Amino acid sequence: MPADWTQSSIGRLIDELGGDIQTGPFGTKLKASEYTPDGVPVISVREVHYGRLTLHEDTPRVNDSITGRMPEFLLREGDIVFGRKGAVDRSARVQVDQAGWFLGSDGIRLRLPDSCNSAFVAYQLQQKAHRAWMLQHAAGSTMPSLNEDVIRRIPVVFAPIEEQRAIAAVLGSLDGKIEQNRRTSQALESLARATFKAWFVDFEPVKAKVADAAGFPGMPPSAFAALPNRLVLSPLGPVPEQWTIGTIDEISTVSKQNLNPQDHGDETFEHFSIPAYDAGQVPVVEPGSGIMSQKFVVVPGCVLLSKLNPRIPRVWIPAPAKRGRQIASTEFLVIVPRPDFTREFLYCLFQQAEFRASLAQSASGTSNSHQRVRPGDLLALPLAVPPKSMLGAFTDQVAPQIELWEALQAESSKLSEIRDYLLPLLLSGRVRVPPSQPEEVA
Repeated sequence: MPADWTQSSIGRLIDELGGDIQTGPFGTKLKASEYTPDGVPVISVREVHYGRLTLHEDTPRVNDSITGRMPEFLLREGDIVFGRKGAVDRSARVQVDQAGWFLGSDGIRLRLPDSCNSAFVAYQLQQKAHRAWMLQHAAGSTMPSLNEDVIRRIPVVFAPIEEQRAIAAVLGSLDGKIEQNRRTSQALESLARATFKAWFVDFEPVKAKVADAAGFPGMPPSAFAALPNRLVLSPLGPVPEQWTIGTIDEISTVSKQNLNPQDHGDETFEHFSIPAYDAGQVPVVEPGSGIMSQKFVVVPGCVLLSKLNPRIPRVWIPAPAKRGRQIASTEFLVIVPRPDFTREFLYCLFQQAEFRASLAQSASGTSNSHQRVRPGDLLALPLAVPPKSMLGAFTDQVAPQIELWEALQAESSKLSEIRDYLLPLLLSGRVRVPPSQPEEVA
């Protein structure tokens, strides 16, 4: 460590320079009945990912009546948030557009003094050594949990403030590009899902044709011309004429091809798992010797659908393998489209709120938090099956969007590797970053 750097701890830093640690509201301070459909997000362990906060469709929210009553739980830019139970090795720094979000009961907030660069500290917490330290020192034998005492004992190093800022700027430039890619991918995905909903759920092009429209935005003229000009009643309600009522089994199959990674201990695998999905939808590359129990083989052209708690959307299109064979946790179903159907169609179908609600209703389990989808639950679900001309037009439009977001994800994965390589070098002082010099004024 450089001579002008110091070894310390979070607690010593707070005691000497200021700042505080705040645990989310316990007990009766905030009840689930007080959640609202609008307002600011409530941040708990599920929203805390490695280095960033990520919202989900079912992230609860609270309005001004709650935030006004408990302003001490509002997050500020630069705060560092931890999950209090479960994934205790995850932490995230609050960004400028996340200021004002609300700290949930399963979160802990660290607020550092202005004399420290919170990004410099937040990056230290993303190192493997620090994450291992958190898991080792977390309390509880069955469910690891954090508290203020554990967080105060986290070891950290401190460079001069100018060097802290310079290091944070280098790493932040990489994370900035990763975040830009994520937002672009999210926009492309939302566009694909919206197109699917318009065409295959709300039947907007058919309704437009019934109303004597000459075309429909985004739909090729040939596909629009092939549409029927009326809706007919069916067991699922009004559907376009000439569409059939079928089941998921008629458009896809479930692959059960599996292997035991322990039998291939020296081989490298791309491992698709629930934690990897929640951490950013990037499979973990690891040797077979480190992967326990049977796994499903990820077959070409498939879509992965989580069996766990189907109301939470975990749908994954695996990108082409780059670092070894691909395997998936048995918490996923490996879904393969039948001829004439495509992964793009299945992916967008599985993302629809109406589909997830139907799947959750048919899934087994005693409560929403313990539901699991069986293959039969999925395959038996009914749907309106469109003609081949509609399927082809949809895939032609959506496939380039998915290919682009796959390319962005691949770029982000490479940027993450570069960042993770630089992390220990920069944060140990083995590679120095000169502080930026102010520009001279002519």
